[in-house]
Parts: sequence; C-alpha cells; structure tokens
Amino acid sequence: MSGKRSRRLITKITDLIGNTPIIKIDKKLHGLNGVELFAKLEYLNPFGSLKDRTALGMLEENLQEIRQQGRRVIETSSGNSAKALQCICNVNGIGFTTVTNRIRVSESKNILRFIGTDIVEVSKDVNTVEMIEEMTLHAPSAYFHTTQYSNRKNIEAHNVTGEEILEDIGKVDYFIHVLGTSGSGKGIAERLKADNPLLKTVGVVTSAQSYIPGIRSAGELASCGFFRKEDYDSIEEVSANIAKCYMKKLCRGMGILAGVSSGASFAAAVSYLKREEEKHQASANTGEFLEEMTDRDVLDNTLKKAVIVICDRLETYANFIKENRFYKYHVLGNTYIIIDAAENPAPLSREFIVKICHKEFGAGADGLIYGPLEPTDHLEQAGHLVSTGHLYPGQVYEYKAYNKDGSEVKSALFASMIFAKYLKDKEVVKSDSIPVKIAEQKMSVEFLNREATRIKVTIKEPVVTGSRVIGNREYVEVYLGNENLVTEEENPTREKITGIGEEIHSSDEFPDGVNIQLVNIISRNHIQIETFERGVGYTLASGTSVMASCFAMKNRLGLSVSVHTPGGICKVNLNQCSITAEVFKIFEGEFEM
Repeated sequence: MSGKRSRRLITKITDLIGNTPIIKIDKKLHGLNGVELFAKLEYLNPFGSLKDRTALGMLEENLQEIRQQGRRVIETSSGNSAKALQCICNVNGIGFTTVTNRIRVSESKNILRFIGTDIVEVSKDVNTVEMIEEMTLHAPSAYFHTTQYSNRKNIEAHNVTGEEILEDIGKVDYFIHVLGTSGSGKGIAERLKADNPLLKTVGVVTSAQSYIPGIRSAGELASCGFFRKEDYDSIEEVSANIAKCYMKKLCRGMGILAGVSSGASFAAAVSYLKREEEKHQASANTGEFLEEMTDRDVLDNTLKKAVIVICDRLETYANFIKENRFYKYHVLGNTYIIIDAAENPAPLSREFIVKICHKEFGAGADGLIYGPLEPTDHLEQAGHLVSTGHLYPGQVYEYKAYNKDGSEVKSALFASMIFAKYLKDKEVVKSDSIPVKIAEQKMSVEFLNREATRIKVTIKEPVVTGSRVIGNREYVEVYLGNENLVTEEENPTREKITGIGEEIHSSDEFPDGVNIQLVNIISRNHIQIETFERGVGYTLASGTSVMASCFAMKNRLGLSVSVHTPGGICKVNLNQCSITAEVFKIFEGEFEM
C-alpha cells in the first residue's frame, strides 16, 4: 500500500470526501510489542474531518429537493459537523443554521462565521435537539433537520470508512475511537466486526473533570442516540492534558497534525493495548516471548492490528492547545490572574508572579491563583492511563494564591469565588456546589445563577482574637487564616487607609504583614469599608477584609449586611458565615516564561 492519493480532475469539492489513506504508527511512539497500531487519516478530507463523510451522507440524497424548496439545513453542532454541512450547503446554494450550547473553541466559531454559518448559541441547560425539533414543527417548510444524533445515514457513511480500512490493511483486532455522536465509531465498528466477529471495540471519553472538544464524558453519553454500552468492550477515560501530550507525539513523531480528540484516541489505545498485552503475557505465561518478538521473527499476520482515527486537524484548536495561558477575573474590582496548574506544572517563581501582576509590565492584578492542585503521580503510572483529571480524592478543589508582591495568601474568599468560577467556565465542575481549599482553610462555594456569576462562599466563623491600640486608634483583631486589623472610621477614604496601611507595614510589629480595614457603620444592615491588604497595598475590595470587618462589628449589625466597597456591593450573612458577590472574567492571554 503506497498511501498516496491519485491526482485527478474533479467537478465538485465533495468528490474528495472519503478514500483517505491509513498510516502505521511508529513503534517507538507507542511501545507495543504484539500489536501494530494504524491511524486512519480522516483529517485529509476536504473540510478537515471525518464529519465530512457524515455531512455528505445525511444530505446527498436530499440536496436537490432542499434547494428547490428553499429550505435551510439545520443541525446542532459546535464544530466539525457544522463546518462540513456549511461547506456542502455553500456549494449547493443552500442556507445552514447550527443551534449549539457547546462552542468552546474560539477558532471554530470564527471559521463558522467566516464561511457563512448562522450560529444560534443558547445556554448550557437548553436541549438543542429538542429546540430544533420545536423550530421545525412550527415551520416544517423552512428547515431540513439532518438529525445527526439519530440519522442512520450517519452510521452508513462510516460503514464505507470501515470498508476502506479492511481494503488497506485486512482484518482488524482492535478499534479505538472517540465518542461524540457515536455514529462514526459505530459505523466503522459494524463493518470491521462483520469481517472479524472477535473485534474488540473501545470507546474513548473525556474524564468528568476535563474538557476535550468533540468528545463526551461518560455521564453525557446518554444524550448520544447511537451509544449503547454493550457495543464496547471498554470505555477509556482521558483527560485533556493527556490528550494534548499524545497529539504532540503524533505531530512531532509522525508529522500527523492531529487534533485533540485524536490525541485522546492515541492515548487510550496505548493504555488499553498495553493492558491487553500484559493480560496475554500472564495467561500464556510467555513473559519474555512478546518482548523478544520482532517483525523479522514472525509473519505479519502474527501481530494483532489496532486502528484509531485521526478525526481532524490541530489548527482549529490553536487557542485550546496553547501553553502558557492565563485568565484574569475580578470580584468588585479585586483582580486575580489564574494559571492552570495542570497546564503549567512547573512551579511559579516569585519573580514571575510579581512581573505578571505588575500593572505596567504585566497583566496587572491584586494577586495570582495557581490551581487546581493534584498529586503529581495522577497522570501516568507504569504505562497505564490514569484520568482523574483535576480532582483530589474526596473531590476537594485546592489551589494556591499569591499577593502581587509574590507572598503566599493563606485566606482569600474572593479568590475562591474566582477559582470556582474558572472551574465552572472550563467545565471542570458540573455541580452547583463544590468544596474549595486554600492553605488550611476549607470553604463551600455555591453557584447561585445559571451563568455562575453570582457566587456564595461559606466559611468557618472568623475568630475575634482581641483588640490593640496602634498610634491613636483602637483596632479589633480578627483571624481568618491571616491577621486583620479593623477600626471604625466615620469617613473612610483611600488616602486615609493608604497612609495608615503604609505606616503600620513600615513598623516591625507585623513581620508577616496584616490586612487593615476602615469601617463606617451606616446602619445595622449597611457598612462602608476601605482596605489595605498585606502584599497588595490599597485595593478596591477584599473578601477576607469584608468578612473580618463584619465580624469585628458583629454586635452592632444585623444578620444580613450589605458591604459597600469602592468596587461595589456584596452581601454578608453573619449567621451563615457566608459572603455573596458577582464574579466576572476580564480577559485571557499568554505569558512569556
């Protein structure tokens, strides 16, 4: 098999769909002794993915009718299916609409808009299939729904893909494929199994704590109309980090510019097939046989054959695979930069933290969040894939936080809100309440609205440790994992708190620093504060300072207090020991190491 495609004159771009080559993956990349691993290069389809076959299969017989009736094609897709459907519609003079709640890759949205797609984005809790069915019910002559989640033509299009694999390499023993709509994998597996009833089929999903474009998590498979658990010998979970590592192996080791889902397939294949080899060695009691076996020692048909599919290309995921990413959020003007610990496992230096938080020479922030933290041995052990994602045992989400001067933070309530919001934005967490930990402080974080912007943090009751006089002022001392000095001031201003803060920090009385708050009690349910933070200086707001201020003045306040800061208003419930505020993402970017 040469693997080359013949040059020929074509009359339309869709003539190039299908007949993709297959390539043998170098053993040096996978380390398997008894299995040859092949990759079907579906990314060489004209629109860049295996979904080209799906789209053409669902539309081909109806194109003339759709065009004559002036209908629009409609589907729910966040990427490759929509791109292929749009391109086919373009060359046939047909409009196309995608209804989606899953576009997470900015390049996909930009490409779809550029090629003319009408994108209807809805919130995550909307069932897009049901929404399209309702639209077509109310306007049956306006739309042609391709129904990729239930259309048998989705499967049949990939029976042909399976046939091509058999023509090129013969009998297949293992087929490993990612699960999205599950149609393509089902179609290929059907054809391969018709040739070899002993075929083992492996489905690949993203770990529950991770996100890989185009792949479902195990919990989401129920929404895939073609998925039946009994069709698979194993379901392998892969985290986004592992998928990126393995797509990098394909790119650098084979020149295959594979997308993230293909990296997940490769990772799952290596993990699963190594376990298969170990089982074979144990049962046959020939531990040294497979290790010593080479292609020269045995006939080609002695080795098992496994196939993965290179679903699409990496260019679409340029932002998703970027390393050195950072994200900036704020709560009431209290800003934090987030560095994902899974994407950037190297420890952060104090110099780096100071530089990136600098408002002139960096991105500018009050502090930096580094997390989620996890044991270093979660990723791979003895060649086996371990896809625990970001989670600690017990599902506690832990992070570190640093002030803009690089000093570590022991308590940070607004940072905890921002950290939780980031986890929600990245779909690391799906629930509406999660436990969070920073240093020794544990707290509960709740998302109070659908957008997960309104967040409540509940902590253990702060400890009022006493009072002390500094200068001519009496301060209440409050401990929340860090020290706070709270004093009453009828007219708190930036100038006053800055002067007091700098004077106290210039003394040797608090070698580790201290947070200082000026508090004006407006009424039992309203207070005004100004804050000077350890390691930060003057800041528009601080969750720890807000809570310290309320508990310092607890005997003079009601149970529910609106706290007015220069950055806005938040709510404190003294009975619940909770604080509620709004969290917003400002921007994201890349940093230079």
